[in-house]
Amino acid sequence: MRHFFIYLIEEEFAGHYFGREAKMFSFFKEYQWTSYQDPSYSIVKKQVAYITKEIPVFEMNQLLEMHLCSRPEYQRIGQIHKLELMRNKGNATLIVKSGFLEMNAAGSVEAETVFFEILRSYAPCFLAMDFQSNKYGWLNPVKERKFV
Repeated sequence: MRHFFIYLIEEEFAGHYFGREAKMFSFFKEYQWTSYQDPSYSIVKKQVAYITKEIPVFEMNQLLEMHLCSRPEYQRIGQIHKLELMRNKGNATLIVKSGFLEMNAAGSVEAETVFFEILRSYAPCFLAMDFQSNKYGWLNPVKERKFV
């Protein structure tokens, strides 16, 4: 089972941290594991809010449904979008939240790739992180800025 947290990063920070995703990953990992009672939690939460963009929930739900509604293996219940491929090849469930997207996937990567492609077409700065397996990456490679 793969469990991803997907954040929409502000373009300024995405460009700055292109090639240094490990730093962002460790920052978000610390945020995920910081307790609400920890005095540093409110500071880290503000930092996360500063470098991320809010996800427009209604618009994102519409986008996903528009791309997937013709697929018989697609289901939607509120903010939860599920894709279950035929013959148990794999499945993925994407939960839309205003701060981040959360995805659970199992089996082949095909189902999660379908979701990733839709997100990639929406915005260039999504960063997906699987904290359990220490994997992370941009859904769309961020181009380095060239300063003349």
